[in-house]
Amino acid sequence: MRILYTLLALLLTFAASAQQNPQYSQYIFNSMAINPAYTGTKGVLNINAFHRSQWTGLEGAPTTQALSVDGIPAHDRLGLGLNITRDKIGAYSTLSAYANAATRISVSEHGVLSLGVAAGIVQNVMDGTELGVPDDPSIPSGKEVTYRPDVKLGMYFHTPRFYAGLSASDLIQYKDILQIEPKRHYYFTTGYVFDVSSFVKLKPSILVKEDFHAPANIDLNGFVLLGDKLWLGTSYRTSAPIFNKNQEELEVNKRTALALIAQLQVTNALRLGYSYDKMLNDLNGFHSHEISVGYYFFKKQDTKMLTPQYF
Repeated sequence: MRILYTLLALLLTFAASAQQNPQYSQYIFNSMAINPAYTGTKGVLNINAFHRSQWTGLEGAPTTQALSVDGIPAHDRLGLGLNITRDKIGAYSTLSAYANAATRISVSEHGVLSLGVAAGIVQNVMDGTELGVPDDPSIPSGKEVTYRPDVKLGMYFHTPRFYAGLSASDLIQYKDILQIEPKRHYYFTTGYVFDVSSFVKLKPSILVKEDFHAPANIDLNGFVLLGDKLWLGTSYRTSAPIFNKNQEELEVNKRTALALIAQLQVTNALRLGYSYDKMLNDLNGFHSHEISVGYYFFKKQDTKMLTPQYF
């Protein structure tokens, strides 16, 4: 029973902190999930859905589903979007909905700066019936539900070949049912697309996620684009003590993994993606799978995008 309670405490701690910031491998193809300033940057009505099963084979492992919609309804200047996400880990689940808005500013002949905000509501549910621990007054006998508001901010600069973004989430601080304060998270992304040949392009990129209380999470990504149709790439995910120098905490929080990612532009409108994550730490016996489906709705006069969308 002591082992059970220890595992339960670890589960609740992970749920209260990490699950409010779900793990994605395919954010590279839909950065609105981490940066509201990305809203509307594709220039068309864009729908994206995905499902992620993390650490398959582990009972109570996290699962995530998300649906996002965004587009530019007003003179190519204002992007609007909606992002809905559901996370579940064991008996703890989170449902969030955010309304996004971003304004686009031309700062050079080819450079565009976007400033974005996302305002939303987050529902947290603890279902004590799923824990299988009866007659314990410290564990809910049924469902305990709480709600909290949240705001995200971001900025995003891009040219046809380069991009860089900075964003922040969990800006409204609160106390939930577990009395754990969600830390603010900050995201920095950047990448560039190189021509290898007329058929092959190379896209390296990086994502840094930092909360200034624990080691930073870093994704190092490398992709090749074949014929403007097929993306093939890999992502190495690890932790580093950029601002937090506690080596012991680094070992505890390190979630090193390698992801293999592919996305196929089936038609000008339809795209399909898949990623496979292999853990490289103590969870190396478990894997994660993520699938995504996206669709562009073009205007009647448009049969394809005027320029390829590299990010």
